[in-house]
Amino acid sequence: MPAPPKDLFKPPTPEQFEDYLRAHPANPPTVWQMRTPWIVAVVLIVLSLLIGGPLSGVLPWAALIWLIGHTTFRTRRIAGLQASVRRTQEIAMLRRHPKALRLGWRLLPQVTPIPQLHGQTIAMIAHCLDTLGQYDAAIVGYDYLLAQLPAGQPITVHIGISRAAASLGAENLSDADDAIRRLRGSVEPFNNTPISAAYRLALLTQQVRTYHFEEGVQDSDGLVDALRPLGVDAGYGHALMALCHYHTHINAGDEAPSNATRTWWERATLLLPPNTLLKRFPELKPLTELS
Repeated sequence: MPAPPKDLFKPPTPEQFEDYLRAHPANPPTVWQMRTPWIVAVVLIVLSLLIGGPLSGVLPWAALIWLIGHTTFRTRRIAGLQASVRRTQEIAMLRRHPKALRLGWRLLPQVTPIPQLHGQTIAMIAHCLDTLGQYDAAIVGYDYLLAQLPAGQPITVHIGISRAAASLGAENLSDADDAIRRLRGSVEPFNNTPISAAYRLALLTQQVRTYHFEEGVQDSDGLVDALRPLGVDAGYGHALMALCHYHTHINAGDEAPSNATRTWWERATLLLPPNTLLKRFPELKPLTELS
């Protein structure tokens, strides 16, 4: 799929993302491609020995210039691609997800020779799709990465959690439940890290999406500390806990929101504005009246 014009760009569908990944897989240079510059230099030096005459003094210098030029060009190209990926990631961190998605989409074909940058770009695209509510398309990216990464590594566990959360967003509750159960043991070695925090948020999201609000309230102890590694994104967890208290209170027959509901909602809105919270979790709408 060719990159569309800037002002016409729309998030890709799952099928488009899958086709794009298939068209632009990681394609690192082969051993022979890496050796080609040296082979050319050696050939020029051998020719200088065989030919003799004025060229015998020129060819070694030509070989040296060739090696230096090729190495410099390759180094600068890699550095440029690294800078482009880093800038795109920074734009995503600033929550300018449509722009980051557009830039990452166009960057992907350029980073195919460098597997690390290729994987980082796909992860960033999937994250942007996830944040924009394009959950099925995000799952395509997460699945692609999980098929390439070694099991048990921190990045693999983190992406697995992101995939489970995306499944919840796409309302694939059974799929999400299976993934969350499988990940429980893998998360244990990463206590008090962004990995454990993301897993805790996924668990809370599951409780909300399956209407187990009372269970959410019962698990509220230590939630603030558990979510702290997420930074401002911990606000999503605080908002979901406010929703658990809200529904538990309403189901008990009380019409007015409880103090706990207000406290958790205030914590959430100190980190993220209500419209940002509502965009990701539309079920939070009843709480926006508390702002």
